[in-house]
Amino acid sequence: MRPIKLIISAFGPYAECETIDFEKLGNKGLYLITGDTGAGKTTIFDAITYVLYGKSSGKTRSSSMLRSKYAKPDVPTFVKMEFEYRNKKYVIERNPEYERPKIHGEGTTTQGANATLIYPDKDTPVTGSSNVTVAINELIGLDYEQFTQIAMIAQNDFLKLLLADTDERRKIFSKIFNTYPYEKLQLKLGDEAKRLRRLVDDQNKSIGQYIDGIRCGDSFVARQQLEAIKNNKTENGIENTIDFIEELINNDQDLLKVINERIIKTEKALSDVDKKLVEVNRDNSAKKQKLNAEQFIESNKPNLEVLEKRVELCKEEEPVRKELEYKIKEQEQLMPRYDKLFDTEKEYVNELKLIKTKGSEFESLCKDIENLNKVLATNKENLQKLKDADAVLVKIENAKTGYDNVKKNLSNIINQCNDYEGKNHELELLQQRAIKANDSWETKSNECAAVEKTFLNQQAGILAGNLRDGEPCIVCGSTVHPNPFKLMDKQITEKMVEDAKNKVNELKAIATNYSNKAGMQKGIVDTLYESIVENFRNLKEIFKEVLEERAINTVSDIKAWSDEKLVKVEEAISKNNGYYEIAKNNVQVKEQIEKQISETEEQINNNNNKKDILNSDISNLKIKNRENAILLEQLREKLEFQSRKDAESNLNQLKINLSELENKATQALNSYDKCKKSIDDANATIKTIEEQLKDSKNYDLEQLISESNKLQEEKKAVNNQRNDVSIRIEINTGALENIKTNLNKLVTTEEKYKWVNALAQTANGNINGKSKIALETYVQISYFERIINRANLRFMKMTNGQYELKRSTESDDQRSKTGLELNVIDHYNGTERDVRTLSGGESFKASLSLALGLSDEIHCAAGGIKIDTLFVDEGFGTLDEDSLNSAIEALNTLTEGDRLVGIISHVQELKTRIDRKIIVSKNKVKGSKVAVEI
Repeated sequence: MRPIKLIISAFGPYAECETIDFEKLGNKGLYLITGDTGAGKTTIFDAITYVLYGKSSGKTRSSSMLRSKYAKPDVPTFVKMEFEYRNKKYVIERNPEYERPKIHGEGTTTQGANATLIYPDKDTPVTGSSNVTVAINELIGLDYEQFTQIAMIAQNDFLKLLLADTDERRKIFSKIFNTYPYEKLQLKLGDEAKRLRRLVDDQNKSIGQYIDGIRCGDSFVARQQLEAIKNNKTENGIENTIDFIEELINNDQDLLKVINERIIKTEKALSDVDKKLVEVNRDNSAKKQKLNAEQFIESNKPNLEVLEKRVELCKEEEPVRKELEYKIKEQEQLMPRYDKLFDTEKEYVNELKLIKTKGSEFESLCKDIENLNKVLATNKENLQKLKDADAVLVKIENAKTGYDNVKKNLSNIINQCNDYEGKNHELELLQQRAIKANDSWETKSNECAAVEKTFLNQQAGILAGNLRDGEPCIVCGSTVHPNPFKLMDKQITEKMVEDAKNKVNELKAIATNYSNKAGMQKGIVDTLYESIVENFRNLKEIFKEVLEERAINTVSDIKAWSDEKLVKVEEAISKNNGYYEIAKNNVQVKEQIEKQISETEEQINNNNNKKDILNSDISNLKIKNRENAILLEQLREKLEFQSRKDAESNLNQLKINLSELENKATQALNSYDKCKKSIDDANATIKTIEEQLKDSKNYDLEQLISESNKLQEEKKAVNNQRNDVSIRIEINTGALENIKTNLNKLVTTEEKYKWVNALAQTANGNINGKSKIALETYVQISYFERIINRANLRFMKMTNGQYELKRSTESDDQRSKTGLELNVIDHYNGTERDVRTLSGGESFKASLSLALGLSDEIHCAAGGIKIDTLFVDEGFGTLDEDSLNSAIEALNTLTEGDRLVGIISHVQELKTRIDRKIIVSKNKVKGSKVAVEI
């Protein structure tokens, strides 16, 4: 990648648009970027880095801080670069986000960040900041970090690389050569080893917890063995624990069999006693039940006799019940007739009400029809009075239109007159100015002629001053000069004559301008006057007036006449408007009356129809009502009660009486049957119990209860013992299974931990007694060796073969990380020492060589990527003349193969040694400027 042209606008210290033409510097060799401190030398590389990647080479400024503080508000901030890559030319432009003045209105707005990349062989450019950055990465094959490390060699950076220890160099190389995955593997192996160690500890702890949970019986020997096992939880101890637990489980299982046999025997004995207790309790309960039955029979015999007599009395009331049933049936058969009576009475009453209601409606309709006829007559009379209202309104509207037109014409002619007066006044002013300007021009013309005449006379005086008697005059040839012209005291120069002529021409132009304007204004005034007169003639015809009685010759007269007529026309319009409102109101009233007449006639017709319908309805209702009156009279003659309500009341009472008699009989019979059944059941119970007690045995109840209690206590104790043994077997069995499972896991985990930990120790350089070289450092040593080899090609040359860089292979401290330490071999005395012992100038040479070697290695590692431009920043001030020559010779080697190297420095000696320069000058107010010098 080689820059061709760089344009920087309002960027960093550059306030305006600056252009750097790199083609003037050629395609190869060294050139110097020089200038005052802070002028913006390194900013040139920052601008290249920014336009390519959207970030400057420095770490301290974000893209939003790149706008120049010296720039004017209207100067945009951007960087544009034309560059060549693999014989193709590209154009890239980028601007950061910054505040700028609004194009329209006041205040500022934010200019968004943007970028554009134009390809030589593509019609569509790439746009957008992030898109362009991705495209540059793909095109050049380098990201931001790689480009800044290859294309820029800065003093602080390569001196830091020279003096760094292993850990610092590891961090630098990790970023440059992307060896972080090796460090990641180291960390991952270390974390995995720690995780497996924790897992081993957790599994040992888990096994210990299961051992702590083991239970044993009351055996003293077993308890001593268990206590010893809990105090020795090693892997061998765990094997013994498994055997011990299995022995405990076997012993408990044998004990459980014995306990179960005891429980069976105890339960059988208890069952026999319980059966005897059941028999004794059953016999005692039967005897008590027999006694209760006998007592019940004796107490209920009198009650049975009373209930039997009550049943006989109810049977004697049977005829009364029959009579009530007959009456109820008869009454129910007559109820439909009462329904007919009720319906007929209701219909009869409703008919009377309806006849009265419709009669009132009929009378009201008759009155409404009478009133509507009166209203109709009045409206027809009023309508006759307004029959010409529409014609009157049309006439008044026509008059209104005429008045409006006349008013408009009068107003127009008045406005024209006012306009005429204004423009005529402007004409008079222009004419006065034209006359005044013409007078000034004539006066100045005369003065100019006098000055020119004086100037010519003065020339003659100059010639006369050179005349000598006997010598011929150059004008007339005479050798006699009796009266030569004498010069005036005040001298007139040719410039004064020229100034006078220019003033005359200026005044002439002014006079001509005013004269032309006055002529144009005269044409406007005359045209306006003709229009006023024409409009006046038309209005005069409208008013049909003879104007000879008073002269109307001027525009002022026409305006006065128009003002007078306008007042009269406005008065006429005002009156006509009053007539118009009245006529308009009359038309509206007429339309309302016509509508009312139509609505009234329609209402009268509707009411007449309603009246006829009502009259017919009333006649029909009266006929129906008379028929219902006759039917009511017939129904009342055949029924006992006057209404259905009275009949229902009587029927309900009959039903109540019947129900009371029936309930009385039913209750008496039920009570008798219930009492008799209870006595019969008691007798049956007595017989059953007597049969049951024939074969009963006499047991001692207290002895049986005592024996049962003793057996239950024994059963409870044995059950508790069985539960304890069962729980112990269950707990110990679970513990045994968990111990075996976790022991298998522990063995597997410990095996894995051993080889993972060995790998982690090796990868992280933590093996005791050996150099602390981690895996990532081991990989970086290969890069470091190649960098040192490349660096020595230049370092040996710059030091005349005295010094050579060498990677240190020994460590003074076995506890510190090693592998990337750097020594220097002094071939003059055959010694090897730490590179930090070099002097300032020697350190610069070494660091420059190392940085150039690093740049070459990165360039090589980037896979054939072509970077044709390199920048070296500062550091040359510490070198003597010979060292400076050596450094320049070393840098010249970088220019082989069409590479252009820019040295950023303010060292004075370099200005005389390097012909091609980019000079940056600094201005505290206007910002920096840049120029290319060949």
